[in-house]
Amino acid sequence: MYFNRRAKKIHTEGEQLVLTTLRLEASDLQDPGQGATLSTRLTDKFDKRPACSSGGYRKADDEMSGTTSQADPVDASARSVLLNGTQTTKFCDNHVSTTKYGVLTFLPRFLYEQIRRAANAFFLFIALMQQIPDVSPTGRYTTLVPLIFILTVAGIKEIIEDYKRHKADNTVNNKTTIVLRSGAWQTIIWKQVAVGDIVKVTNGQHLPADMVIVSSSEPQAMCYTETSNLDGETNLKIRQGLSLTATYQTLEDLIGLSGRLECEGPNRHLYDFTGTLRLENQNPAPLGPDQVLLRGAQLRNTQWVVGIIVYTGHDSKLMQNSTKAPLKRSNVERVTNMQILVLFCILLVMALISSVGAAIWNKQHTEESCWYLNRADDISTNFAYNLLTFIILYNNLIPISLLVTLEVVKFTQALFINWDMEMYYAETDTPAMARTSNLNEELGQVKYLFSDKTGTLTCNIMHFKKCTIAGLTYGHFPDLDCDRSMDDFSTLPASPNNSTEFDDPTLVQNIETHPTSPQICEFLTVMAVCHTVVPEREENGIIYQASSPDEGALVKGAKGQGFVFTARTPRSVIIEARGKEMSYELLNVLEFSSNRKRMSVVVRTPTGRLRLYCKGADNVIFERLTEASQYKELTMAHLEEFATEGLRTLCFAYVDLEEEAYQEWLKEYTIISTVLKDRAQKLEECYELLEKNLLLLGATAIEDRLQAGVPETIATLMKADIKIWVLTGDKQETAINIGYSCRLITHGMSLIVVNEDSLDATRAKLTAHCSSLGDSLGKENELALIIDGQTLKYALSFELRQAFLDLALSCKAVICCRVSPLQKSEIVDMVKKHVKAITLAIGDGANDVGMIQTAHVGVGISGNEGMQATNSSDYSIAQFSHLAVWGSMALWMVFFAVYSSIWPSIPIAPDMLGQAGKVMQCWYFWLGLILVPAACLLKDFAWIATRRTVRKSLLEEVQELEARAVDPGAAVLRDASGRSLNERAHLLTRVFRKAPSTVGRSNSVQQTVSHGYAFSQEEHGVVSQSEMVRSYDTTRERPSL
Repeated sequence: MYFNRRAKKIHTEGEQLVLTTLRLEASDLQDPGQGATLSTRLTDKFDKRPACSSGGYRKADDEMSGTTSQADPVDASARSVLLNGTQTTKFCDNHVSTTKYGVLTFLPRFLYEQIRRAANAFFLFIALMQQIPDVSPTGRYTTLVPLIFILTVAGIKEIIEDYKRHKADNTVNNKTTIVLRSGAWQTIIWKQVAVGDIVKVTNGQHLPADMVIVSSSEPQAMCYTETSNLDGETNLKIRQGLSLTATYQTLEDLIGLSGRLECEGPNRHLYDFTGTLRLENQNPAPLGPDQVLLRGAQLRNTQWVVGIIVYTGHDSKLMQNSTKAPLKRSNVERVTNMQILVLFCILLVMALISSVGAAIWNKQHTEESCWYLNRADDISTNFAYNLLTFIILYNNLIPISLLVTLEVVKFTQALFINWDMEMYYAETDTPAMARTSNLNEELGQVKYLFSDKTGTLTCNIMHFKKCTIAGLTYGHFPDLDCDRSMDDFSTLPASPNNSTEFDDPTLVQNIETHPTSPQICEFLTVMAVCHTVVPEREENGIIYQASSPDEGALVKGAKGQGFVFTARTPRSVIIEARGKEMSYELLNVLEFSSNRKRMSVVVRTPTGRLRLYCKGADNVIFERLTEASQYKELTMAHLEEFATEGLRTLCFAYVDLEEEAYQEWLKEYTIISTVLKDRAQKLEECYELLEKNLLLLGATAIEDRLQAGVPETIATLMKADIKIWVLTGDKQETAINIGYSCRLITHGMSLIVVNEDSLDATRAKLTAHCSSLGDSLGKENELALIIDGQTLKYALSFELRQAFLDLALSCKAVICCRVSPLQKSEIVDMVKKHVKAITLAIGDGANDVGMIQTAHVGVGISGNEGMQATNSSDYSIAQFSHLAVWGSMALWMVFFAVYSSIWPSIPIAPDMLGQAGKVMQCWYFWLGLILVPAACLLKDFAWIATRRTVRKSLLEEVQELEARAVDPGAAVLRDASGRSLNERAHLLTRVFRKAPSTVGRSNSVQQTVSHGYAFSQEEHGVVSQSEMVRSYDTTRERPSL
């Protein structure tokens, strides 16, 4: 592999140079007819390291994946793809199927699934026995007919559900795309796309197959893709074709493209790709993962891209990561199976005893003594026949009518779910759908809920909502004169985007007359200048292309206040400030990274002044402010207000630079940018030299819009003692912000953050936290565990899995960030097997399919990330809030009354006539209605009351002291025996103490996360942020294809 962008260990620049040289030298020795090249063999000597999967973590061969990791399939042989020619090898077609059954496989697979049920197997056995002449004391069809009815109903249900999957597959397979064939562009359907085709994809379209980029409408063959359907990340990713093919932008150029593309065989590694492009009369060019666009991704902010198809259908990486729908059984069904086996054993014992008794009776009563029975042709003297007869005779010990009733009830429940208007989403005309009725009883027993974030909890739509400038806050809702609280904010109805944009005329008025007018203008200028957004002019105005949705929201916010970003050239940023065009010369871009948590640009203003604009997280900005900077206290107070509303904040600052000092820094920067060792770290240190003595301007607040009713739904589920874990592929800060805004995490809750990069460090951190919790380990505490995918690679290993699980179960909330689809599945499987509780997984993207299929109950959301999660789920809904739709006991009473009065008159159930009246008049019915629930709860109530009186936990003791307005400090810092408590005590101390906010925070245990900053840029991409902004000249017309 040329290089692996996601792997933790990558080649150094020196190794890359050696590898490139070896490839070029080996290519001269390559026999064109050979399948395996010498360059490949030489490269393999350098690239002998474990394969990486989605998310960059190692697979089962490094002992990190545990028993739940699926073994990687053996990589298929490398393939050679001819360009504009007939393929010599037959490849997989582009037809995909996510169905459970086929025409030929339905009957055997369906019967296997049904016979797995002990009851069905038993009644099949009885039905077969009844067909033996002179054995059955009952009719031949008394069991067979009900069994056929059960299997027929189940079969029709499975056919209907699988037919829906077929329809969804056909919808995908029959999408259209544009392919170059016979010297012209032709529109064909997806399933007709073949390996080697040159395909054109336009903006907003999904990719029909895995393809290598040839050229695009963007400079240097760049393009933007949204991969939330693959890995859950919300930021756009930049992919770039080779400079060798970037100029192939006309039909004639593409028709003349000849040569071959060699690449590895199909595999499931989303972020790995190894290939070589060999064009005629050109040197071979290496291909890596940054030149590949994957099926399932969506082209964004790019007019068009042309690529060569390399993997189609089930060979594509998306389908390689998917699995066949599992055959799930409910917990009730498992218990019933066991009970039926016990009853069957009892039945055998009864039949055996009866057969022995019959044999003894027959021996004692000969034919001569019982001449009146006429037993000449009687077979009752045969022990085996008698045994079968008694088994058939006693088969009612396991009533088949119960199974018929259960099937009918489950099927009816599924219909009620489909018809429930409270679970119908009118905006998209999407009702709830029970794709299976076998798991209905599991829905009321769920203990752990695993949720995706993007598209499940959030809409992935960013809005610039509020800001603070020079100590004054701006931004309000049009229908209110005051700012809303978090309660009002979370219940905001879904509405068009325009109604939720920033709207405060006071800001525009203050630009004219207020003393803070210079600061306001400078603040809006930073919003319009300091970013990596690219403007694109269309007939109706300007469309902003932003790899980060947060930056797009800020640029649109500045536009709404009269500071319009109009054009970008390689050396300047052009804005229109309140009708006046201004050009800022772009000198340097100090790039964003998750370590720096900020981004800066050095510009020369229209007045000729050198100025650095900086935006970033509040803690990193405040650390770099000059002592003379104003508004710090007011801005921090406003940040606290924004944080309580769940808004994501960014602080803005600037500093004027001296020409001489800047030139000296520029020389140092030029030297460092060419070093080979630790370049990234040294560049960050170099950026620090400029980013100091800043003057604070203010801060922005961005809303990552939640789906309607998410906070209330989560609060309801937590009241029902359902534990909620968020598993997301997004960044840690983003996930924590959403945790606060949806009320999964409260601001009084302490955070345990585990971000380690080695097995030993992870072991030490988990062990330390577990031991510090002491007696509270395994019990729910006011803590939230935050862990990233890199650390999970070690935490899910066999030796650390139990420690990780113990710590996670001790926390009220768990958020796992940057996790791969396989890691999501592993986490669900770990809880499913070790906790012995019913699990439910909910998501809306292809990256959620694994955990949806692994959980006891899988719920798919019909969202914006395709239908693969819905097609693989057991139940599908349109909104997360539909998880908490309540039933009513009163409706049951009404149904009972109607059932006992209407049905008998048809007549369907004449024995029910008048039952409702008799029941309602029966005093012990009402007594039982009160006593039974009270008796069930009495044991739990008595236990809790006794424990809280005799042996209080630290949390309960502190709560009682606070209720009596007594300082809990003494109780928190000492246990009952007077011994000092450590981390557990300090955690709980911070929970209940009203401590003032601090700018800095601990890396391990935090009372709160400093107000989450709004950044989701792709880091360490194929094109740096600086190179990207300098590649565009929007004053020129883009190439068309």
